[in-house]
Amino acid sequence: MGNPVTVNGVTLTLKDFRKFDTNIDAANKPTGPLINMSGAEGGNDTPYTVTVLAYLPDNPLNPLENTSGLQLQGNQIYLNYYGINPVKVLNKQGGSDTLQGREFRVEFNCEEEASLFDLYYIQFTYQVISGASADVIWVRDQNDDPETDRGTVTTPMEDED
Repeated sequence: MGNPVTVNGVTLTLKDFRKFDTNIDAANKPTGPLINMSGAEGGNDTPYTVTVLAYLPDNPLNPLENTSGLQLQGNQIYLNYYGINPVKVLNKQGGSDTLQGREFRVEFNCEEEASLFDLYYIQFTYQVISGASADVIWVRDQNDDPETDRGTVTTPMEDED
């Protein structure tokens, strides 16, 4: 669907992007994007498939400044990659652990607080060209307008043995 883009040692390829539900009331919107990944990282030759359900405002969107990642919708919605960064995740003991997470963001710029949202399906692959493997990946929906941003962090679930 899209041309591959290499950012920070990772090649991103868009497989699917579509809006499939509209006019979702803010009260019914989950707190962050929902994510599913095809498997754990194990080497630099494997492309990993990631599926994200992202709730984006139904308001008009403004152009973005960071357009280094995958263009999803004109110059208004991008999937950008920010490298491997520390992220705290809950552990089974009720505390938290700090892991090294590969950080992706579905970015947009909306100046007004939204009361209605649209649900988007995004599927992409990433392939590590250079650099270390990550413990987890995480995806945030990020509004580039700091006054209306409500970005959240989501990590993939690990299978229990």
